[in-house]
Amino acid sequence: MLPPRAPERAKTHARKPRVYRRAIARLTRVQAQDGPAGALRTLHFLLHEQGALKGRADYVEPTHVPLFEGEVAWFEVERVERGNGHTWPWWRAIRQVEPPDNA
Repeated sequence: MLPPRAPERAKTHARKPRVYRRAIARLTRVQAQDGPAGALRTLHFLLHEQGALKGRADYVEPTHVPLFEGEVAWFEVERVERGNGHTWPWWRAIRQVEPPDNA
């Protein structure tokens, strides 16, 4: 039988998600129109890392990108663990940056 204080000591402490990787990347907005005369809404962002623009692009959810003007912008991005029972990592944009010199 568990001692009376065992559930108190067994509480899990919240921690920051693990960051697997950081990079500077170009995000391109992908939009869809709601109906024939509807408003445009952002579906997701394509993430193209610097130096890997010919490769496959990853996706970033709109909730993980700060607001910005236009269709394309450069961001500092992180690949972090998802948590809550999900095992695959996901990308999030941290802050908007100036484009690299060789972009």
